[in-house]
Amino acid sequence: MSDEKIYFSTDITERERACFETGIKLGALYHILCGIPISNNEKVITDIEKGIESAISCQPYVESVKIMINREKIVGDKSTPFNYDEITGKIIQAQLIIQYNSIKVSAKIEWVEDLQYPLMYIKDIKKND
Repeated sequence: MSDEKIYFSTDITERERACFETGIKLGALYHILCGIPISNNEKVITDIEKGIESAISCQPYVESVKIMINREKIVGDKSTPFNYDEITGKIIQAQLIIQYNSIKVSAKIEWVEDLQYPLMYIKDIKKND
């Protein structure tokens, strides 16, 4: 099996690579979720959360992932065939931990009201000894 490191610049640090890997996962998570049809049915919401968590956890270096869809902001209740909602950045909350070699990155996605934006950001970076 090939070592993937040969494809990256030799001057990239472990910390930089860990941040890169984190960004890839945050972007994938966000763009997979956006547009998925949803209703306020608890089973539907939970199935989507767990399904995306399982999918993202398959990616390299993912230690943990937690998706939380803000149930209070979902308006569709399927009272008619066309009464459903879709997932947008306003209802996505996620936490992700990436472990790349000795570097552990904790990151989040959450709607920031002041920015009117679903912000993806690194919350914490630690080096394991």
